[in-house]
Amino acid sequence: MRIIRHPRRKKLKGSVVALGTFDGVHRGHQKVIKSAVRYAKRIKAASLAITFDPHPQQLIVPERGLKLLTTLAEREDLFCRLGVDGVVVIVFNKRVQGLSYGAFVEKYLVKKLGVRQVFVGFDYAFGKGRKGGLGHLRQLGKKFGFGVSVIPPVSSDHHAIKSGMIREQVSRGEFGRAVRRLGHPYQVSGKVVRGSGRGRSLGFPTANLKTDPHKLVPAHGVYAGRVGGRKCAVNIGARPTFGADSSLVEVHILGFKGDLRGKTLGVELLKRLRDEIQFSDVEDLKEQIKRDIDQVKRL
Repeated sequence: MRIIRHPRRKKLKGSVVALGTFDGVHRGHQKVIKSAVRYAKRIKAASLAITFDPHPQQLIVPERGLKLLTTLAEREDLFCRLGVDGVVVIVFNKRVQGLSYGAFVEKYLVKKLGVRQVFVGFDYAFGKGRKGGLGHLRQLGKKFGFGVSVIPPVSSDHHAIKSGMIREQVSRGEFGRAVRRLGHPYQVSGKVVRGSGRGRSLGFPTANLKTDPHKLVPAHGVYAGRVGGRKCAVNIGARPTFGADSSLVEVHILGFKGDLRGKTLGVELLKRLRDEIQFSDVEDLKEQIKRDIDQVKRL
């Protein structure tokens, strides 16, 4: 277990925790976390968000090649924006995977944190083989002296919002629907690496991001976003006009002229503007980029 952001350590005992993996920190997750934060303030206790890294499915079913809506750093940032006092990361490995639901609760929630109240989502399951359900958690709460609050689902289009649904929408290019379910812009972060200089030669210099290999990069296309309060146009794709075949995340920050190479950049994607297009003429491409940038300015 790692504590990556916390109040004074002695305050961790008797804390109120929001428990889950919380990939995406979508509107349903936010309801769980905000409820925990409000309750903690009311009883004057520390509020903690507990997450797992790596994502359990990456270890249990690696053949799925799960891509994440949020890296650990992005999750931490979103947790803290929601007002938690601390973020606790449980390192998910074979040992943790093999813990029964009772052993998991006793080891982490009781002995390490001495929790007073646990907040979970309506479909929470835990322990080896996900055999622990809400009834088991309540029974363990009575045994060890902590309360359990189960938060009902948040629905969109008559369906409970879940991370898997949002992953599918981000992958298919249904970006507007995905962002509405997330309840916040889609984050893409990475180190700025040297590119081919193609954007600069066209008059639109870009920062090329090297993203986390486990991060779900949205469907190819052009997006409007922002970086540190500045508007930006983001191209995600393979640059078919130039015959490229490897996916890139290229960020053009409006009005910015500095050198970002080697820096880590966090981009918030707000809206998908269009599909990726192959142009027969570079001048046509430049005109389209100008139109894209005009759209970004108007947002």
